[in-house]
Amino acid sequence: MEATKSADVVVVCAGLVEMAEVEGVDRDTLSLTPGHDELIKRVAAAHKKVAVVLSNGAPVSMPWLADVSAVLEGYLGGQAGAGGLADLLTGKVTPSGKLAETFPLSLEDTSAKPYPGGPLVVEYRESLYVGYRYYDTAKIDVLFPFGYGLSYTKFEYRDLSLKQTGDKVTVSFKVKNSGAVAGKEIAQVYVRDVESTWFRPEKELKGFAKVDLQPGEEKEVSVELGTRAFAYYDTGSKDWVVEAGEFEILVGASSQDIRLKASHKLAGQGIVSAADKAKLASYYNVTPTTEFTLSAFEALLGRPVPANIQPGKGQFTMNTPLSDMTDSFMGRQMNKVMQNEIAKMIKGREDTPTGLTMRTMAKEMPLRSIAMGGGSLNLSKLKAILLMINGHTFQGIKALLGKK
Repeated sequence: MEATKSADVVVVCAGLVEMAEVEGVDRDTLSLTPGHDELIKRVAAAHKKVAVVLSNGAPVSMPWLADVSAVLEGYLGGQAGAGGLADLLTGKVTPSGKLAETFPLSLEDTSAKPYPGGPLVVEYRESLYVGYRYYDTAKIDVLFPFGYGLSYTKFEYRDLSLKQTGDKVTVSFKVKNSGAVAGKEIAQVYVRDVESTWFRPEKELKGFAKVDLQPGEEKEVSVELGTRAFAYYDTGSKDWVVEAGEFEILVGASSQDIRLKASHKLAGQGIVSAADKAKLASYYNVTPTTEFTLSAFEALLGRPVPANIQPGKGQFTMNTPLSDMTDSFMGRQMNKVMQNEIAKMIKGREDTPTGLTMRTMAKEMPLRSIAMGGGSLNLSKLKAILLMINGHTFQGIKALLGKK
């Protein structure tokens, strides 16, 4: 902390280490890598001007947000990312990026908090209510909304107009740079179905445009919306349907920073029966406490969800994770072999994020993935081992020996 005392501004680079977000393993927390939150808190307590630069591939929580002056989301910038971040920090370039996802306040605020997954089937019961479409519909406060992003300048929106030509609607409006430096703004166009009889999110992004403006400069921006921008997917007819009625065109700087609105009426078709509404009640009245039940999900799906039963000995396939094969003697032996191999690779790093992640990946790895390692266990040998895991010991031995 001593080094911060002589600095005009302190830049803290934090984020998620490589093994905290990798293919094959889900994160179990929104928190940064252990120690990073504490580092930021301590630096912020020692200095009044702290800028945090984040390196991460997905949303994180920021318990220290009120104590720092700025946050620059760098995501995963690659080998040239550092140069770009330096240009943004020094003002050589004005920030113009917008978030392509919502940053929630907590994991409990997400629509996937009751996770109906595994061992064989993962149910996406939340349907359309993913990301901003859930948070905005359920009126849930978030850390940063979808489409959010600050700039070193300011932008004003005005003069929204709509023009229909055939089945296309042209949305036009003006954006002005009212600040002192050049900048780029990403204007977003959302559509809200005011009179829908089918369940729909509060609003949906249907177009956007990035406009480059000098200080004081104003430009007209146009975004064209086709029929699909107003349609919903009807599971009965298996087609996109436009329902007749009033739609609201919303133009803004983020999903929760709407600057302009206009109403537009469309002709169309598509009516949902009262019986359908009754079965899908939870999808029509989304609140922070809404539970998307199995019965409602099956009504939406139009068929029962496949049986979600843990496979047993005799039912394992090449896609079965090793951790699911432990009721078989050979399955347990394969697990031991894999864990021993991982132990050699992570020796001395057992309790680090890398070590813990690699152990988890080994448990969740399907049998077929072992062949991808290029070792002595090729696909044909693994199929022979699978026979033994499923209780067909002699058949498996014959296959290993290359005998028919």
